Amino acid sequence: MEDLLVAKGLFTIYQGKHGSQNVVALKGINLELKRGEFVSVVGTSGAGKSTLLRVLGGLQYPSAGTVNYEGLEITKLSEDDLVPFRRKTVGFVFQEGNLLPSYSAFDNVVKTLRYSGNSIRDSRKRATEVLTELGLKSRMHDLPHRLSGGERQRVAIARALANKPKVVLADEPTGSLDLENTDQVMGIFKDLFKEQETSFFIVTHSQHVASYSDRSLELEDGKFIGQHSGDSDIYNLDESRELIINDDGSLYLPPEMLGLVVQYGNLWDMELDLSNGIPRILLRPKLSTEEHDNCPVCKAPLTKSKYHCTSCGAKLF
Repeated sequence: MEDLLVAKGLFTIYQGKHGSQNVVALKGINLELKRGEFVSVVGTSGAGKSTLLRVLGGLQYPSAGTVNYEGLEITKLSEDDLVPFRRKTVGFVFQEGNLLPSYSAFDNVVKTLRYSGNSIRDSRKRATEVLTELGLKSRMHDLPHRLSGGERQRVAIARALANKPKVVLADEPTGSLDLENTDQVMGIFKDLFKEQETSFFIVTHSQHVASYSDRSLELEDGKFIGQHSGDSDIYNLDESRELIINDDGSLYLPPEMLGLVVQYGNLWDMELDLSNGIPRILLRPKLSTEEHDNCPVCKAPLTKSKYHCTSCGAKLF
């Protein structure tokens, strides 16, 4: 698949208020999103997920780095040039929905299409289609305050999908939906993604939503620290994490591995292994089993005839 989006070296720094320390929200993010690829981002609150979405969508300039869509470097565009780019290329879905309160669900979608240059006839036709697909045919002429939270979120999703964008950037797009409606929305996402090669980049805390993706990226403290297959357990990421090596050969370690290196680095030799295509760091004890009665990592008793610790799995030589 061809690259739709390539981001390199993204840093975002927020100036501290009232003399407080600056906040570095993104710390050298590198990312490639293929045409028609479905990627989710998982991470704790404050990891930088929302900032990343805004930068990738051209809603915010990074402090450093580049974002490139099919040869167009949007980080060099003026705000006047970014507006038509966003209308034609990117569909946004945010947690709060951002619906126009004095317009019906139908008119919210129609206005989005009209802003993108569609005729009134085509806009009305497309708005009816996408709202019907999302189960809102009977509610499309209601104002937002008469809709439930889940219905308002589906209108926001309809607005994002209406113009058939090349990429949808979504922040918890199904956060207020029940499981049945979540499956309906994710099914529509999948259909678009397959039929029109629309790419999806979704921030989520939901295991169910993440399972729809081709891969999940693990974001922590403004850095990608690992990659996972779409069916990985996002509540137990240690089991499926693949380390990400940047173009300059650097990589960020997850906190538990970094703690291990800090605590036991003087006891172990570290080696980067690329033999099976998945980057791994091998920690090899400097002390042999003959010289040590306990594993230098987990302190479990060692069996002299074994070549690894039967408790934590460390290789021993």
